[in-house]
Amino acid sequence: MLSILIPIYNYPIKSLLEGLGRCMDLIDIDVEILCMEDGSEEFLKENSHYCAQTQGAVHSIAQTNRGRISTRKALANKAKYPWLLFLDADVELENNFFLKTYLPYLDGKYDAVYGGCSYQDTKPNQNELLRWTYGKTYEDISAERRNKLLYKHIVSANFLIKKTVFLELSSQINSEGYGYDILFGSLMKAAKTKVLHIDNAAIHKGLDDNETFLGKVEKAVETAFKLQKTGAVPYASSTLLNSFKRLKSYGLAPFIGIVFKALKKPLKQQLLSKAPNVKLLQFYKLGYLCALR
Repeated sequence: MLSILIPIYNYPIKSLLEGLGRCMDLIDIDVEILCMEDGSEEFLKENSHYCAQTQGAVHSIAQTNRGRISTRKALANKAKYPWLLFLDADVELENNFFLKTYLPYLDGKYDAVYGGCSYQDTKPNQNELLRWTYGKTYEDISAERRNKLLYKHIVSANFLIKKTVFLELSSQINSEGYGYDILFGSLMKAAKTKVLHIDNAAIHKGLDDNETFLGKVEKAVETAFKLQKTGAVPYASSTLLNSFKRLKSYGLAPFIGIVFKALKKPLKQQLLSKAPNVKLLQFYKLGYLCALR
């Protein structure tokens, strides 16, 4: 009665599948694991091999890179069970009770349950420090904190959701890109989706290098700007957009945009340094948004 769905792009899933295998030994329900390569060019043979060695796992390959949203939709349509557990390929499980912890929520009281994301305490190498520091600060947070802002802490790396609910909500997303969790959260809020956050984290292991992550941050800001401008999400859907709205109301957004353009190079140097300040990253995001305007 549970379909575990893993979209993959150039990442080895051996550790994740091994962890899922240990978890399945402790539960007694029907489980399938659908793994789909989204135009991957690396680890194809390895991933296919380990899927074949894992009970209930099926490996498929999309020849073109369709994007995270389309791949999740394709996996959901293939799933044969009413509950979907989405896991990013670059996560690992904290313990063998990961699946068992989700089981009580299959009673249908909630439409979606978010387990959260954690990061290792040991610092990575310098080239991955920005992503790790940001994750430790803003994503590795308790369910108690996340439940205070139900629809703002939507991290798609690890969540359980009813198949019917996911297909209905995702059918309203017709674009691809980085940063669309904000739209999914907004759609859930509009539909009054019953959401719960729990402490059942998956460990985010696949850290982007600093330059790549900063590029993704910019893409996420561009996505938020586009979604707000077209009316797809309200200002209240994120802290970033809310701050942008306040600056606009005081007539300060153009000024902040000019200041950001003047300071962008030194800001970027600091964020890519040995000791990135993620509070500066928050200003970088806001300044970048004002500059887009």
